[in-house]
Amino acid sequence: MKILNPYEGAGTWLKGSFHNHTNNSDGWFPLETVYNMYGGYDFLGISDHDKITKHEGDARIRTLFDAIEVSSPQTHMLLVHPPLSLLDGYSNAFTIDNYQRLTDITVQNGGFAVLVHPNRFFSNYWLLEDMLRLERYIGIEVFNGDGNPEYDIAFDKWDALLTAGRRVWGFGNDDSHVYGQEKRAWNVVLAESNTREAILEAIKLGRFYVSTGYGFDAIRTEGNAIVYELRSNELLDKMYKYATVFGRDGKVLQETTGRIKQVRYACKGDEGYVRLAVYLEGGYAAFSQPLFIE
Repeated sequence: MKILNPYEGAGTWLKGSFHNHTNNSDGWFPLETVYNMYGGYDFLGISDHDKITKHEGDARIRTLFDAIEVSSPQTHMLLVHPPLSLLDGYSNAFTIDNYQRLTDITVQNGGFAVLVHPNRFFSNYWLLEDMLRLERYIGIEVFNGDGNPEYDIAFDKWDALLTAGRRVWGFGNDDSHVYGQEKRAWNVVLAESNTREAILEAIKLGRFYVSTGYGFDAIRTEGNAIVYELRSNELLDKMYKYATVFGRDGKVLQETTGRIKQVRYACKGDEGYVRLAVYLEGGYAAFSQPLFIE
C-alpha cells in the first residue's frame, strides 16, 4: 500500500483567498477597500467577472494574484494567474470547448482553474457530467463563503469526482462582494515562501486545506496510518472537536469526538482516497485535501 501525502515536506502555513470582487464588476467597493477588508492575509486574488483587474496601490498584502471569474449565464469558473492575452478574443460562453480553451491558456501560463459554487442551483451551477467532461482544472470550490448549505457547499460533487478517479483539490473562497462576506472561508497553504511561484506550486501539489476558522498543525503518515495533528493551544485543547474521515463515494470511515489534539486513521488499502473534516465546538471547521491510497 502507498499513501500519497501532499503535505510532506517543510514550509510555512499561509492564509489567503482567490475568489473576491471589486466594483470593477459587481462588487460594492473599490480595490483599495477590498485590500483593507483582507488585512492580515498572506495572499489574495481579485477575480472580477470577465475582467482581469489590475493590482495597484498599497495592498499591505504581500502576494497578490491576477484572476478572473469566467461568468457564463450557465456556470462559472475561476482562473488564477491567467495571462493578460486571455482577454484577446475572450468569450464567456459556456461550451466545454471554450472553457477548456481558457483553462489551457491559464495552465500554460503557470496558473490553474477552479470550478466555483458548483451547487448554486438557482444560478451558475455545474452539472456533474460537464465537470467530468472538462479536463486539466485542478479543483472545485467545496465551500463558498456565502456558506448557505442549500447551495454553497459541494462536498458531494467533490466525492463524486474523486470516486470517478479525478484527482481534484477542494478550495474554500469568500466570493466576497460586500462587507460581511469577507474572511468566512479561506485556503491555508503549506508553501516554501510567501511568493506567487511558491504558492502556485504548493496549490498544484495539494499542499493546502480549507478553513472556516479551525485548522491543522500537520498532516503526516506513519506506516499505513494517516495522522492529523489538529490546531493546538491551551484554549483549543479544552474544546470539543468532531472529526470525520471520508473515503470513496463519500463513505464515512471513522468518527472521533472529544477534547482531542490528534486524529489517527489506519488505512486498509481499499479506500481510494482519505480526507478529513473536523469541526471545532461552535462550528468552525477545517477540511483536508484527499490523500490517495494506491
